[in-house]
Amino acid sequence: MIKSKLVSNRSYAIVLLIPILLMGTFSIGNNNILQSVSAQETNGTVSFSVSGYTGQILTLPPSITQVEASQNESALGPSIGSVIGGNWSFNVVDGQLENFTWNATSYTLGGEVEGTFSIDEISDAGPLDTAASDLIQLDGNSTAFTGSSDIVINGETVFSDVPVVLYILNGNIASLTLSHQETEGIFTVPLYGIVTSLT
Repeated sequence: MIKSKLVSNRSYAIVLLIPILLMGTFSIGNNNILQSVSAQETNGTVSFSVSGYTGQILTLPPSITQVEASQNESALGPSIGSVIGGNWSFNVVDGQLENFTWNATSYTLGGEVEGTFSIDEISDAGPLDTAASDLIQLDGNSTAFTGSSDIVINGETVFSDVPVVLYILNGNIASLTLSHQETEGIFTVPLYGIVTSLT
């Protein structure tokens, strides 16, 4: 009886705490962390820089979601019950991708570092629509390109030459898709980020 009351109180506290944390993140985001990117005056811009952050992604523990952790869960990815955060940036100079980085750290709900993830380069980057141009371009506030990259997890290159696709959507959201097949099923959904600078 005492154990079930403790579990019930703990679950209630966690369920109450999550909306407060998310509201706090949203209110902080509205105080100068997020910015509104102005529309580009011309389409087809071939030199620009973009940066932002990724994170505030909360993977809920099974006690809240009522979903059991998979027996086949990879030891490489973050465990159920993680907060993930980091930053990313890249430049496009004369239609060619340069200085691409995407770094993230996962933390337990107790604040301990659980692991790191990074991509430090995308090779053979080119536009998705090669019929329009062979240069990566900014059209309005959006762009998209594809290439391949090495995936570094906890300081070690775990996967090489993984096909990736990146979208910048309306100057506000970044979406990075990594091949599900080439990463042993770890990256089943895109990684998302918020654009904080587009120049």
